[in-house]
Amino acid sequence: MFRLFTTLFLLGAAQILLAQSDLFIPRNIQRAYTKGTRSADGQPGAKYWQNRSNYDIQVQLEPKKRRLSGSATITYTNNSPDSLKMIRLKLAHDLYRKGGLRQSEVNPDDIDDGVIIEALSYNGIPVPEDKQRRRNTFLDIQLGTNVLRSKATGTISVRWSYTLPSDPGATRECVCDASTFFVPYWYPQVAVYDDCQGWADAPYNGEQEFYNDFADYNVRITMPKGYMVWATGEWQNPEELLTDTYLQRFRQAHTAAEVVPIFTEAELKTGTVFKKAKQHVFRYTASEVPDFTFAASDHYNWDARSVVVDDRSGRRTFVSAAYLTQSKDFTQVARIAAEGIRLMSTWLPGYPFPYPSMTVFNGNDGMEYPMMVNDASVSESAVASLTLHEVSHTYFPFMMGINEQDYAWMDEGWASFFDFNLADSLTGDKTGTVRGYSGVAGTDADVPPMVRSRYLSGRAYGNASYGRPQNAYLGLLDLLGYDTFHRCMVTYMDRWKGKHPTPYDFFNTWNEVSGQNLDWYWKPWFFEWGYPDLDIQSVSHTEGGDADVVYVVKKGNVPVPVYLELSYADGTKDILRQSAAVWKDGKTVLEMRGRPGKNIVGATLGERTIPDSIRKNNTWKKD
Repeated sequence: MFRLFTTLFLLGAAQILLAQSDLFIPRNIQRAYTKGTRSADGQPGAKYWQNRSNYDIQVQLEPKKRRLSGSATITYTNNSPDSLKMIRLKLAHDLYRKGGLRQSEVNPDDIDDGVIIEALSYNGIPVPEDKQRRRNTFLDIQLGTNVLRSKATGTISVRWSYTLPSDPGATRECVCDASTFFVPYWYPQVAVYDDCQGWADAPYNGEQEFYNDFADYNVRITMPKGYMVWATGEWQNPEELLTDTYLQRFRQAHTAAEVVPIFTEAELKTGTVFKKAKQHVFRYTASEVPDFTFAASDHYNWDARSVVVDDRSGRRTFVSAAYLTQSKDFTQVARIAAEGIRLMSTWLPGYPFPYPSMTVFNGNDGMEYPMMVNDASVSESAVASLTLHEVSHTYFPFMMGINEQDYAWMDEGWASFFDFNLADSLTGDKTGTVRGYSGVAGTDADVPPMVRSRYLSGRAYGNASYGRPQNAYLGLLDLLGYDTFHRCMVTYMDRWKGKHPTPYDFFNTWNEVSGQNLDWYWKPWFFEWGYPDLDIQSVSHTEGGDADVVYVVKKGNVPVPVYLELSYADGTKDILRQSAAVWKDGKTVLEMRGRPGKNIVGATLGERTIPDSIRKNNTWKKD
């Protein structure tokens, strides 16, 4: 009876809190609160659950054929309260399968039969073809009467192969040259089954990205002699493969505060880096990560160092850059990544970097994976921003299991926020990028971020995922101040590290921790159509030494900070600032007073981080 009373009390409290919210909450999200898997104050509910997998994989890459073949044993645990009648596997490389669903065109030469499933069994019993439902980039294993019951574990054994795309510009996966490969999305991966949607059902189409469960990986990667392999996780057998000179450099880099060149292209080509063998097997392990990626080359340079990410424990992260000799910007990447990780750990987001390693690989894109980055070579002025953007994704969506397929702004917006602040701080110059929200705001390409990302593409996807949320987060930092902002961020991360937060878990956590109902801010920025627009309506001159008054009007519905530069008749200037909180209570006109006894002769609204869609009325000059 007590347990029933407690359950009813908690459900009642959740309904009250939900009723007080000014935000629209979809019915499937409301059911999560009713079932007790999520709490209306932003915390995981008492009945929160998520499923998980353990992967034991052997894979071989044949460079000349671009052929990848592998076998895996996947142990899948159903922590949900439901009996599962099927298990869904993701076969991302089926993007290249004939008839595949693709957001954009691919090289016709790379269209083939996709992933070839050579053998598939469940709990040791082969799965008949009529129980394998293949569509888009999914393979559903129909379990029939052999359902996977709640709290039970099933074992999937699979053997597969496919051919990597030949196009050097292929989306995210790079056959960078004849002997350099960046290999993501390469193994059959169990899809997410969660408390809000059941089985994730957005196929991979080349644009929308991650939604993965957390898992442990034990991976053995076989390559011909002369190749180095970098991968998610930690390299387990360097002493079996590296000769003494390079093994010592590798070990030195794990505690070095300066960059150590582990080997150069010239050294790798001499054949002295690795012990003699026809092929080498690289073994990597990773724990509590949502994906696994690897890269290989027989002529890349390898720089590395380490950085302390937790001052209390002294824990360090091993940071690498693997790159082509011609990529001059990459000579700075190991340092930039390490110094950036230090800033991430101590300033923004101000949470110790969660993983033991990070490799930035010189590929063809700007794309993130757990402990791996695929970055093209860029100008020296852009290298800091690009590197920091991709590395900061470690927090979102990897430490925090964000559903990017539906809410890409929950990770891309944060990475854009981080790269702007971190690049400016690291370089001491304005090298960070403020995404251009002002121009697209209020147009038919400006879709509220709460519209699911899977429905968007092109400019609308980019703005809803990157530009608009970055500007919202910049305004949020200004609104709350660093201390409150940081407290909200750390609490959010503590609550949802290794879990799957929804947007409402984010909104509700920040409301609860800040002690403010921020729905007035969330609603226009994330739910509504509109745009930011501040205007100088007029300037009132006074007599007798009183302060002149500038009247600033909020014409748009999206709240932004106010930054006003005043010029006086005596040649002096003032800067007046107000956070977006001045619009919290619904006012649309703000009086901003100059310095008493001085006559205002000019006024200008705006600053680098404040979007404003219509700027023609942002400047006033005395006639």
